[in-house]
Amino acid sequence: MALVKVVLPFERDQGPRYCVLTHFMKRKHTLKADQDITTAPNTSRLTEAELDIYRRALRGEQLDPSDPVLTELIGRGILLPNTHDVGTYVPTSYTYVESQLTAAVQRALAQATEAMAGIPAHVRELEAEQQRYNHCPSPAGALQLTSVPNVNAETIRAIQTAEFEILTAQPGYRRPKVLKGALPRDLEAAQRGVAVRTIYRTSGRMNATQREWVGTMTRAGAQVRTLNEDFLRLIIADRRHAFFEVYNEDGTVQPAAAWYTQDRAVCAMLAAHFRLQWERADPWVPEANDWAPEGRAGGEPELQGQTVTTKMQRTILRGIVAGKNHKTIGKGLDVSERTVTAQVAKLRNALGFETVMQLTHWWATSPERLLP
Repeated sequence: MALVKVVLPFERDQGPRYCVLTHFMKRKHTLKADQDITTAPNTSRLTEAELDIYRRALRGEQLDPSDPVLTELIGRGILLPNTHDVGTYVPTSYTYVESQLTAAVQRALAQATEAMAGIPAHVRELEAEQQRYNHCPSPAGALQLTSVPNVNAETIRAIQTAEFEILTAQPGYRRPKVLKGALPRDLEAAQRGVAVRTIYRTSGRMNATQREWVGTMTRAGAQVRTLNEDFLRLIIADRRHAFFEVYNEDGTVQPAAAWYTQDRAVCAMLAAHFRLQWERADPWVPEANDWAPEGRAGGEPELQGQTVTTKMQRTILRGIVAGKNHKTIGKGLDVSERTVTAQVAKLRNALGFETVMQLTHWWATSPERLLP
């Protein structure tokens, strides 16, 4: 990788002030400053030494051809050898000099533009190499966004630039205006192949606008689930950008504010938390299992009589559906594998089922799956 400095003049009548553009370039496109941009002058004004040689040439004096200052002026097209008087030099027209200087600067700008265009790809190459060797630098700290416009601006940017995954957890009520405004952006992400997964509260199934959002998004390939318990509000894009609520010391949440971090460790931890909530949540496919009972509040399912399952058994069933074995489920509940097996057998006998497959099929259609 080469470090190339391109020096450009400002206005000629303002003296030798410079604008330096520094660019890192890919090795395969490396430029040698003393070879490819030799015609780009350090300044459009002559130095005192150059001006002295120029004046001597105008006076017709004999000049030393090995003089580096003379060589520079010839190389830049400002002086030319006099073919009628060896050892003397003649100036080119000022219009020609102007065209040469302009062309040199334009070439330098074109090369600098090409170098700048290669920076993102070069950085991605370096990032890929770091990941190959399990090196994940984490910029420290988090930025507190203290207004709705700031929160929206950063989250929209993260969602619009997401490449493979968007995870969102929305435990609160989302106004119809907010849902309708977010739909085009969320839909565009799903349609370009980004895996979109969203968790809502179970009560959201009663929200007509939310059902419409879910229907549109799931048809585009997104996945939505609901959870009938408290969980953190999160937005995670590509596990590189994470947004979460700002909590006060007393546990209350600051309204219209959010933390934004690119710390890889924090993003990974929050993504792991999301996965735990996701495994406990129930799929929301409006065409298959949507429900919105009239006149009911709180989003609780209509259950006839006493429930069959206990809270522990419901947690076990969610673990089975998520593909976990009894030992792993037991660790999560802080009970033994034998206890999990016994609970499954007890519930199977209570329902009159012979196999776990029958039990999981019943669970998939039972309103009890919407209980905490």
